[in-house]
Amino acid sequence: MAVVVLVVAIWVDLDVNQDKENRAMTTLTNTLRALFMIAFIFGQQSIFAQTTVNTGDASTAALVALCKNTNDVDAQNFCFGFGEGVYQAYLANQNPKVKPRICFGENAGTRQVILEQFLTWNQTHPQFNQERAAKTLMRFFAQQYPCK
Repeated sequence: MAVVVLVVAIWVDLDVNQDKENRAMTTLTNTLRALFMIAFIFGQQSIFAQTTVNTGDASTAALVALCKNTNDVDAQNFCFGFGEGVYQAYLANQNPKVKPRICFGENAGTRQVILEQFLTWNQTHPQFNQERAAKTLMRFFAQQYPCK
């Protein structure tokens, strides 16, 4: 009889713990669903507010046109990210046995300053507008921030 009582007590305890786990999992699932829906709704709003970027045009002219729009936060963030990506790709592919061509010093300025310098530089070098933007950025970086 004592064994039966013990088995029933263990069974009831396991059932209660299982019920608690199920409620916790349901609460977690419902919370995640709610967060997903909120993110989805906000994501939909920002999709319609974004600047349309023609990904087929990777020319310098297209990048400059996008980066000139200082009122469009998404365009500015794209420009900063694109420039950073080009520079990071340069660093990742740089041969460690070869002296680097580009050195951003402590006085290089903020990314906003560097973007403004690039836009000014582009006005005096329009011959590169039909080239790929990444190639033109590398040319600008090497001219503006050469290693000494």
